[in-house]
Order: sequence, then structure tokens, then C-alpha cells
Amino acid sequence: KNVVTVGGGTGSPIINRALIETGEVKYIRAIAAVFDSGGSTGRRRLNSEGKEPAFSDPMRILLSLADPRTIGPHYEVIKRWFMHRDTKDAVLGHDIISRFFDKNNGYTQIEADLKTLGINLIGTVIPSTTHSTNILFTTQSGRKYLGEHLLDGKTMSKDVVVDMKLNPQVPGYLPAIKAITSADAIFLACGSPHGSMLCNFLPLGMRRAIQSTKAKIFVITNLVSTRNETHEFSPLDYVNLVKKYTGAKIAGLIVPAMSRRQFEKQYPQVARLYDLEQSYFLGWTPQQLQPVISLGVQVITHRAIKIINVSDEHTKIVRHDSLKLASALKEALNS
Repeated sequence: KNVVTVGGGTGSPIINRALIETGEVKYIRAIAAVFDSGGSTGRRRLNSEGKEPAFSDPMRILLSLADPRTIGPHYEVIKRWFMHRDTKDAVLGHDIISRFFDKNNGYTQIEADLKTLGINLIGTVIPSTTHSTNILFTTQSGRKYLGEHLLDGKTMSKDVVVDMKLNPQVPGYLPAIKAITSADAIFLACGSPHGSMLCNFLPLGMRRAIQSTKAKIFVITNLVSTRNETHEFSPLDYVNLVKKYTGAKIAGLIVPAMSRRQFEKQYPQVARLYDLEQSYFLGWTPQQLQPVISLGVQVITHRAIKIINVSDEHTKIVRHDSLKLASALKEALNS
């Protein structure tokens, strides 16, 4: 199958690993968000006078595509190189990728060099655009914020995002457009719906591409809410939000097989910690899923939930387990 993933952050790498674990995907075209403007990435883009797209998400996605059969000492060393931060909090991997990045050929050179080191990639990373730009968000109150870092900085705000566009507008990257139009299956990865996933359809040509594709489109929903994006979100809200920015029909939603109430009963301590951040588990009952099923959207459930202890912060976070998620993605591939 000709599989495409779209996203950024921590979500897209998890989806890529899960797809590889299905054993049915030989090659993944991973379309990466390049709009990060926070932290060391934001400073780097500022220092380049706006000439560079963001490299943070492509870097993480690149590492997620490594063939498990070739992961060895070289891979672990290179991964440490990529993730290393110097005394000024600059990430070495961003500098490495920027040296190999080409506006016409994307990241193909660094992928070829990794292969010479014995690290085969089950796929390729494709930026949604090779031009530098930022996301302009409009909130419910009418306020406007330029830059993804401002979206991330207001995750607990009640002023919900209602619209977004690029400033300046830029063309989509032709290989990304071709990947979407020729795909058999497209997986929209979990993560920030605006900042990591749907923003990839804002460059010119990307929305038209997903509208014209014959691929089945699957959305992997988030496990926890953010106050300014997915507060009180229903499955139908997910479908409508994706349709707003893509204009495409969704074939399926991949959701946890656990409702919010069930999660809070099973993991009360974790639920309490998220509640302090004005967040909660995004899970639904069969009755809440029924409206999207009635629209002809396939609902695939999973039990790919794992709790991670963050010892230095004395907290616990919820993440997808890529090994367990693989069975749900396999069902989607064979549907």
C-alpha cells in the first residue's frame, strides 16, 4: 500500500512506528509540519531572517522511520547527535539537517547518507512546504496570534482557536502534493490539530491535493484535550474540523476503546493531574460515536494507552503505545 502520514510533534513519529510494526507497510511518505516557531527552533528561524522552515518535526519524524532491523550502535549514536543540545540550548540535529536541506530535493541527501551508515529508512520525510512561513491563528474573541509558539503557550486559554492561515502564503512542496494525490491510505496523526496536523494543508496546492486523492483518509484522535483547541470535542467535531481545512471526506476515526469516565475511574491520579491543567482524557461512549458512524465514517477502537512517569516533574502523562496501536492501524489498512 502507498501510505502517507501527515503531522508533526510527538504524534507523527508514534504513528510511523505503529505502521512499521504492522508488518504491512514497506514505505511511508511522512509529510512533516515545518511551522514550529518556539524555543531553539524559533531562535534559529529568527537568526536566519525568516529564510528557514522549521526542522524540529522533520528531524523527529526522520528518526522514527528507521528500519528496526538496522537499528544498532550507529543508530543510537546518531540519535544522540541529533537530539544533543549545546550550552545555548541549540539542537545539533537542526544544524545537521539545515546543512543537508535543499528546497528542491528536501531531505533526500541526509536520508542517503544515513543509508551509507547502515541505517535504512522505511520511508521518506517530505516537508509540506520548503518555504519559511508562520501560522496566523484567530481566536473566538477575535484576537490574532502569529506563530505556533503562541498557540502552544495558550493551551489553557478559554479563548479557543476558530481559524488559521499562513502569513505569508506559500506554495506547497510538489513531492508532498504528489504523495497525497497518489496515496492509497492517508493517516492524519494525533497532536495539535491546528499546529501539527491541519496546518499542512494551508500551503497552496495541498488542500486541492487531498480533495482529489482516491486514498482512504483516517484520523487518529488525541488522547487528551487542550483547552484552546479540543475542549469538549466530540468525534463529530473532529470530522468537521478536518473537513473545514481539507474539504475531504474522512473514511475512519481511530479512537481509544475507553470513555472519559472509564479512564477517570481506572486512572484517577492521572486524571486529576490533567484536570489541574484544564485538560482531560478524550474518550467517548458508543452513543457519542454514533453520529459519525451514521455519516458512514468507520470507527476503529484501540487499547494503545500507556502512562509515562515524568520523574523530574513528578507527574504522569498519557501517550499512545505504538506496538498496541499497530493492530488498529492494520485494521484500517485492510478495510
